[in-house]
Amino acid sequence: MISLFCAFGLAAIGAGSVVINEVELNPPGNATKWVELYNGGEEDVDLSGWVVTIKNPPWNGPISIPEGTVIPAGGYYVAEGEEEWGQDYSGTVVLKDSDGITVDETHYMVDESDSDFTSGRYPNGLDTDQKSDWKLMKATPRAENVLSIRS
Repeated sequence: MISLFCAFGLAAIGAGSVVINEVELNPPGNATKWVELYNGGEEDVDLSGWVVTIKNPPWNGPISIPEGTVIPAGGYYVAEGEEEWGQDYSGTVVLKDSDGITVDETHYMVDESDSDFTSGRYPNGLDTDQKSDWKLMKATPRAENVLSIRS
């Protein structure tokens, strides 16, 4: 994997290190949709200029990640949507880098629950490009994805 070096001396490693890790398309109440990114690599990654979009016409987004945003190795970043986004509770989430290259894309997801349950990769960052990478779980923004045990 080729490493790129950012102006601030942080190494931004290949696209495989940052993935879409958890998605909340239908948060409870009037909360906004959000997408959690996870850096499973060993180096910090500068996310400046990266964009998250939820594809389901009409598109929701883009969520532009601000300049100077760095996701540490093993760390998380939550991109939050806008309140005025439509009430479509389904779509495909796409992550693009600052050059417009697709870094990660989810399968088509549907969330009609209006709850604090999300779709998340389990274990964290698992990316085999299969729908089975994703599980229904209690929301864990900015934290490790865990499966709940129901009694």
